[in-house]
Amino acid sequence: MAGILNNLYPPIVDTMMPSFVRTTTACKVYFSLSSYNDSADIQNVQVTVSNQNSSLTALDPTQYPAGVKITSLNVDTDIESDDRYYITISPSDLKDGAFEINQYYKVQIRFTGTGAAAFTSSTKVAAWLTNNQAYFSEWSTVCLIKGIQQPLIYIKGFDSNDTSSSTETVFTVSEVVDVVGSMYYDENEDEDEYLASYEVNIYDSNSRAVYESGIQYSNEYYPNEINHKVKANLTNTTEYTLSITYTTNNGYSNTVSYTFMTVSNGIDALNATISVEADEENGRMIVTVVSTDTTEFLSNLCIRRTSSESNFTIWEDVYISLINQGSSLNLTWYDYTVESGVWYRYCAQKINAKGQRGTIITNRHPVMIYLDDIFLTREGMQIRIKYDPNISSFKTTLSESRTETIGSKYPYIRRNGNVAYRQFPISGLVTAFMDEDGVFISKDSTFGDNLEYYEEYNEENLITDYNDFVYEREFRKQVMDFLYANKATLFKSLSEGNILVRLMDVSFTPNATLGRMLYSFSATAYEIDECSLDNFEKYGIQTVGEYSTYIEYTYEQKGQLAGTYVGTTQDVITSIQSEIDLKTISGYIETIYYLKWLRIEFQGDPYLIVCGKDGSLTPATASDTVTENMVYGYIVYINNEAILVSPRGYYELLDENTEVISVWFPVSSEVIVDYIGYISEVEDTNSYASRLYYYTRAGQLWGTFDTNTSLSKQIYAKYYLDYKAYYQKLTAIDRITVESSPGAVVYVKDSFDDDYYRHVVGPTGILDFYDDEATISAFYFCGMHLNPMTDETRLEPEDDEYYDTGITVYSLDSITNPVKNGVYTVAATESSEDETDAALSAVSADEDSGEVTVEESETIYDEDEATYTLLLSEIVSDSDQYIWYRGQWYTFTSDGDVLCPVEGLVDYIYELIKGEY
Repeated sequence: MAGILNNLYPPIVDTMMPSFVRTTTACKVYFSLSSYNDSADIQNVQVTVSNQNSSLTALDPTQYPAGVKITSLNVDTDIESDDRYYITISPSDLKDGAFEINQYYKVQIRFTGTGAAAFTSSTKVAAWLTNNQAYFSEWSTVCLIKGIQQPLIYIKGFDSNDTSSSTETVFTVSEVVDVVGSMYYDENEDEDEYLASYEVNIYDSNSRAVYESGIQYSNEYYPNEINHKVKANLTNTTEYTLSITYTTNNGYSNTVSYTFMTVSNGIDALNATISVEADEENGRMIVTVVSTDTTEFLSNLCIRRTSSESNFTIWEDVYISLINQGSSLNLTWYDYTVESGVWYRYCAQKINAKGQRGTIITNRHPVMIYLDDIFLTREGMQIRIKYDPNISSFKTTLSESRTETIGSKYPYIRRNGNVAYRQFPISGLVTAFMDEDGVFISKDSTFGDNLEYYEEYNEENLITDYNDFVYEREFRKQVMDFLYANKATLFKSLSEGNILVRLMDVSFTPNATLGRMLYSFSATAYEIDECSLDNFEKYGIQTVGEYSTYIEYTYEQKGQLAGTYVGTTQDVITSIQSEIDLKTISGYIETIYYLKWLRIEFQGDPYLIVCGKDGSLTPATASDTVTENMVYGYIVYINNEAILVSPRGYYELLDENTEVISVWFPVSSEVIVDYIGYISEVEDTNSYASRLYYYTRAGQLWGTFDTNTSLSKQIYAKYYLDYKAYYQKLTAIDRITVESSPGAVVYVKDSFDDDYYRHVVGPTGILDFYDDEATISAFYFCGMHLNPMTDETRLEPEDDEYYDTGITVYSLDSITNPVKNGVYTVAATESSEDETDAALSAVSADEDSGEVTVEESETIYDEDEATYTLLLSEIVSDSDQYIWYRGQWYTFTSDGDVLCPVEGLVDYIYELIKGEY
């Protein structure tokens, strides 16, 4: 206590310090000094540590016989606030050399003034404490400390679970979208410390923040769970650092880091196209995802969205669903949460059963919607207020108070709290004509099976849509239910934007002029929360859905087996399964559950069967004597029960409730089996790699290439490996450089386009294809391009020119002396020999000089010119063109291309992935 000889005041300490690792980390107890003291007044610090449960000292008596630890005053120079002073309590200071699990300790601190004698030995501490009491401050208030086990962090997809970080680069198959994991303890003892909050941050190679989640609080039901969706748009093949900072309920905090790189091209590829269309009449975006092939689609499908509001940097899930219809992908989904005047982009990707995301496909250009009407949306239903929409006022409600005082001319106005919500009245006319496309309801959903009677009655009584009181009444009932529902609603308009509201004071007024067929409504809308996809999910405006962890498609299949079978090892079900395995595509497992229909036709002769008194059936042997309890026929075991088949050799299972899981024959039997099987197709999660390695390399391809030969497939096949322990495949071709003769034609398709585009090698002999945002999907050579011969004074065309002879023939064999680079037309219908000869005589080439000679047309056609010209036009309209090029005949296209082999060299940059199972 401060007095005449002692001016020291006790330290100011918090009631509790953050938790710390109990076995390896010293506990730092921070405090501040009284404003009447400074560090120069303090010689040392005295510390007591006691068990909260028993209040007995927890310090090691051999080190601290008096139960007091004498230590120095420490200053944390990184802290600028007053509580920068601290003392440390190490695990070695305690009796057992460690802090106990789930145990709180009470710590008190006091100061020793500079006037006290110097402390020299812990064995003489009792005498020192007695002799220097006048120089001690009072004890501080109690501060609680708690040691915990070392928390460990597990993040799905990252092998390392160190306490600090992992330096090894992990490769992910797409953007790190779902950060899923948990905090746990490695020791056996139960630890009551749990995860309170965490932050997920992503940094680029220059330590710039790419994404910051802010504080995310743990789930109260699963407090140690980490589950966060990253909404950043990460660049493919770029290295990032994933940093997770976590805090426990008693304040222990630590950060773990992982280095990763996204490799999204070609892994779990979604072979489809995505298109987006603004449906302004119905206030929604129409997103269509269609497969580019006929392969059956079986997977989770995710649609994500970004907008101009985030400068297209934040991508969020808007739709996730399991697609298991047994057909190619053809999905149409409607986004009702779009805002007028905002640009949107969408992408789609597969999610496998393990939650791994695959390659995205995206619409290249953003789309905006422009709403002319007011829309109210909730739970996939939407009302369009098309007629007489009105908002008479619009205000933001704030919590403010006005105070007038006697001494002030003006009032004092204060704003209290954070209250700030919008409210406005809304009204409009309710009629079925505001839902012409049946987005809200339809006559089918309203009348159901009675629709036919309803339509017949209207037709007989001349009732049209304009005087249909019944449907207007039913439509109005549904609108009333929608508006009166005790649920949040999304309000959308061009002038006000999107607002998440609750409707109150809803009322309806009939229109007497129309015999009360139509009503008007009015309500007051109150804003209840901000518009975000998370809140849309929270309030049920539009749900996203979750991916399925078990991807299965079940179907029925007709089939037939023919062969000879005997014994349980040749069970028909096993044989059917073997045939199914041969047809199963990679990445899936198909299993036949049972047969729901079965018909067996025996091809061999019947045999003697012994019928036992107990109902058993046994094939007779050669030594058996024929008795009256023997019959001719066949035996088949179905579900391990013997069934007797008549000598006719036909058996059909008629019981639809019997699930056949076993069919076998006790003797060798040649049979034809017709069946309907119930088959399950399941995603094979064991086929996914547990570890990935990624490489970017350069390659080269050269040779003579035929037209339409896919060079991209050759490159992909070159690097494909599939072994039991690992696989390797090329995931993308980033760039190609083509070197070939000028005029070589190359067709190229990139990841943004559905069609091939034609390119011609120029005078430099080089074509380069590269786009930062796209990869090369496919390419091939398609012959040589020639220009038309324009200088008729030359004897023959140049090598890069063609000459159109104008000749039409029935067969190329009839051309005995073709012109160099000369183009001829071969008719699809036969012409007479005279006509062919006449046409051939029009153009000829001198064998010695190569000079081209063209005869006058009148000497060719003579008096039959008009008739022959008509016939020739008919021939040309259904014909092919060929060119005599480099001593051979080749097809000649309307673009001036010769479909001939091309010599070329292709340099390419590719991405390669190697996965270990």
